[in-house]
Amino acid sequence: MSLKNNKLDILGELQKRNLINILGNILDQLSPHCLRLLQFTCSLYREIVKDDPRSVRRLELSRRWLYGQPTVLPICQRPGYMVTALAAHPGDSIIFGLLGDNATVNMYKKDTLKLTARLEQSREFPASIPALVYNDQVVVTCVYESLVQGGLNHVLYIWRREDNSLASTFSPHSQLIRTVKLANNFILTASNDGTIVVTDLTNPSQPTLKHTLTGHKDYVSGLDNDASRVVSVSVDNIMKVTSVSVDNIMKVWSIPSFKCVFSVNTETPTLKVSMSWPLAVTGGKTTLVLWNLELQFKIRELNMESLGSLSVVCMTYSADAGTSIGSRYKKTSSSSSCQQQHAGQQTKRRNPGNVYIVSGDNHGKISIWDTSRIIAGHSGVDPHRQFQIGPTASMISSLAVDEYSIITGDWAGQVLVWKFV
Repeated sequence: MSLKNNKLDILGELQKRNLINILGNILDQLSPHCLRLLQFTCSLYREIVKDDPRSVRRLELSRRWLYGQPTVLPICQRPGYMVTALAAHPGDSIIFGLLGDNATVNMYKKDTLKLTARLEQSREFPASIPALVYNDQVVVTCVYESLVQGGLNHVLYIWRREDNSLASTFSPHSQLIRTVKLANNFILTASNDGTIVVTDLTNPSQPTLKHTLTGHKDYVSGLDNDASRVVSVSVDNIMKVTSVSVDNIMKVWSIPSFKCVFSVNTETPTLKVSMSWPLAVTGGKTTLVLWNLELQFKIRELNMESLGSLSVVCMTYSADAGTSIGSRYKKTSSSSSCQQQHAGQQTKRRNPGNVYIVSGDNHGKISIWDTSRIIAGHSGVDPHRQFQIGPTASMISSLAVDEYSIITGDWAGQVLVWKFV
């Protein structure tokens, strides 16, 4: 046994005993940034990482995010129109709202990038669609429409995906609806009236008010949850919702109990929020703040390093979490008892992956931070990568991300897919 000065090289011993599956489980708990640092420790560790296909794949994905040249695929290029809202992950579609001479909802297949449906929500002006969301059953859009007697009416539209028909409309708020999210059978909406309304969508034709969350003292400017994005966390965490208001207050809510479980003054401009449990990012103007919601503390303030102001922010998630993979063992001529015992086993291994923060500003600039670098102790606050969308400084109005791509919508009428893989 390699024991010197009361120190045991656990990784070396696992490799020597050919306990590759256990060694792989350990590597899976390291972020790509930590794997990269591990490679620099010694030649043995460099070989251990190099011989692990899963770790190599994660390192390559990280490299492409931070240094690779993405493939840019245009979905929509409509000068004279504005992209006002966009939803793409998870699911099989890219759905966005366009504002021009009318307000339409455009639905594209994610694999073919072909238009599958166009829903004309209104021909009235103004009739902008400030937010939308979808799942396998419905598309939910919100709109503010002019009234005959003057003023604006703030309405949610529920569309059935099976035939693109309108199932129902209703008005859960008295003022502008800024955000809409889906959580299991619930619709969550945040509004300038200072409330978050939870609506039961079990029957899309008859949405039912479930609860109104109060506690914010000003406009609720942002709202996010992990219910539609992460399947590996517990049900309790899935039903956590994070909201922010323009008075710089962030709150975390438990939907089963309809109670606020955490509230904090961010002490920085706070108009946007995105969550990838247990992490969340809030932001406004040129400052973002990374939080650990589970432990209820601020990790770090980040600087956009931009002449523009924050317009949208999003976080990626790990799609590999909790998936079942095959044995890590390579077929060799050796017939050790360890190989015979474990060959072909299916093993549940949780890969924490990388969580990236992606922001867009009103000058068309995308900024990316790798949270694993920050959590590992990297001292920087500036973006780890930035790039400009197009030659003109058009505001990035919408943003969606997954572990392989970024999808942007802007006020120049463009929807672009930036594929890193």
